[in-house]
Amino acid sequence: MSYEKLTIKQVIEKIGNNELYLPAIQRKFVWKQEQTEKLFDSIQQGYPIGTFLFWFLKRPHIDSYVFYKFLQDYHQRDSYLNVRIPNPELKDEIIGILDGQQRLSSIYLALQGTYAIKKPYYSWTNNNAFPKRTLFLNLLSDVHTDEDNEFNFSFKFITKTEANEKANDKLWFKVREVLTWDKDSPPVDEFYDQLMTDNNSVPIVLAKLNESETRNRIKRIVRDLHSRLVREELINYFKIEEQELDNILKIFVRVNSGGTILSKTDLLFSTIVANWENGRDEIENFITTLNKFGDGFSFNNDFVMRNCLMLTDCDVLFKVGSFKTENVLKIKDNWENIKCAIQKTVELLVEFGLNGSTLPSQNSVMPIAYYAMKGGVFNSKTKYDLKKYLYHALLKNIFSGQGDAVLTNFRNTLRVKNTTNDDFIIKETEFKFDSIASTKLPSNKSLKITDDDINEILGYKKGTSSFLVLSFLYPNFKFEQIKFHQDHIHPQSQFTEAKMNLANISFDNQKKYLELRDTLPNLQIMEGIENIKKNKTPFKEWLNSVDDSNNLTVPDKNKFLSDNYIDQSLNLDFDNFLHFHENRKTKLKTELERLLK
Repeated sequence: MSYEKLTIKQVIEKIGNNELYLPAIQRKFVWKQEQTEKLFDSIQQGYPIGTFLFWFLKRPHIDSYVFYKFLQDYHQRDSYLNVRIPNPELKDEIIGILDGQQRLSSIYLALQGTYAIKKPYYSWTNNNAFPKRTLFLNLLSDVHTDEDNEFNFSFKFITKTEANEKANDKLWFKVREVLTWDKDSPPVDEFYDQLMTDNNSVPIVLAKLNESETRNRIKRIVRDLHSRLVREELINYFKIEEQELDNILKIFVRVNSGGTILSKTDLLFSTIVANWENGRDEIENFITTLNKFGDGFSFNNDFVMRNCLMLTDCDVLFKVGSFKTENVLKIKDNWENIKCAIQKTVELLVEFGLNGSTLPSQNSVMPIAYYAMKGGVFNSKTKYDLKKYLYHALLKNIFSGQGDAVLTNFRNTLRVKNTTNDDFIIKETEFKFDSIASTKLPSNKSLKITDDDINEILGYKKGTSSFLVLSFLYPNFKFEQIKFHQDHIHPQSQFTEAKMNLANISFDNQKKYLELRDTLPNLQIMEGIENIKKNKTPFKEWLNSVDDSNNLTVPDKNKFLSDNYIDQSLNLDFDNFLHFHENRKTKLKTELERLLK
């Protein structure tokens, strides 16, 4: 990777000569006109405008990716997508802009194009509400040198009419004009003489132009502007000659210099957008819908794109080749079925009591979505086995590392080739945990729970993992209907030094109390409302309390204890916590062995 320089004019000429293109990056042009005006203010002051990343690509690699021409005319309402170039001018080498798209697009648009944004108070349907604007510089504006002013020079996108209006404090100069001036001998004096002639009709302006101070200042401004755009090599770029696209994406993610940093997912997503015009809107709208289910999720492009590959039987490896044109078209043709399968899966997650904060691995739900996509049956038995798979996968952390390989192996377990065509169908319409648990996984991973796993689970402290275990231990709770909390049975507020001393807990046992306080045997799941009522009340006191809002009869107490794996004959006083913890740990271990092994 080498470091090289160009002038802004040279870059503009390369774009005009079809030498520079934009790879199919996810984002449209997003800069506001104020950002472009500020960029030119920085250029005029001689500030650095950051480095760029230029990708020099040769044939035949050019044909394996999608490129766009630079945007020349921005329109806020109408489509302003860059024009796609299937075969960039049939050149043997082109340059793709990997980093600096927004800056270069803004520079090119300002110096070669127009910027149309809606005028205030106009209707969006009124075509006259979007006049074309060009970048001008007000030569009569005061040049600020103090730190209180964000802009030192008055660059502004204005219409041709506004530029021609006669005013005492405005003298608009079209910025792109300096590109036509000679590099070494800019006609600054001739330009100024022409200004004098053009402004005879505005006496105050003419009087200002006759002042030596104004004359020197304006000549200095336009001479500096010409120098910045035509003479000085302000475009500093890294030259990359790597041809493999996946390696390019790695380089981009590491070197990206600022702004809204694009990830590999963003760039891969761009290949979908390039081959599916409405792909971006379809996927982003769907993600918004998914994330509103239940208590909310945090699904993103990565999740949906991986599902698209998984559910259409494409290679699930997250690389450029997986999103080749034929695969994108396959995704597009199956999009409605993909959405239904993913949505059914997320609805099941809500039924299981999961949400964005309690689902540690989004990859883990993709085999369920695949089962749904292929017509799998959802009944009480299959839902139980699906839940069993999911919780085993999460508790065993199956998808940490080599996630693509794990997904591929699970999919192979679920599917078989259709004898009548090349499509895949599921082996069994009823999901069976034992079948998927036999899947051979990389790095000797396994869904099977061992005695060591059970002992480790019993030591979980309050958090995502403990909630997963508890929600599996309370299978009859209607998580999709009622909000449940993870609760300390003996409340956390009891474990203070003062209260433990009051309960005559020895110093050595106090340390044990604190070590065990947040672990699974002292945790339960309660309805949110009940948990709020219980709050800091000591457990035995709360259990024995009887009032209008919480009328627990003796049989109800026994049922509560039984449902929560607590021995009904157990002493529930706080000073018996260690025995309580050990007793409940034994009960939980027996139940977990039954459920998980």
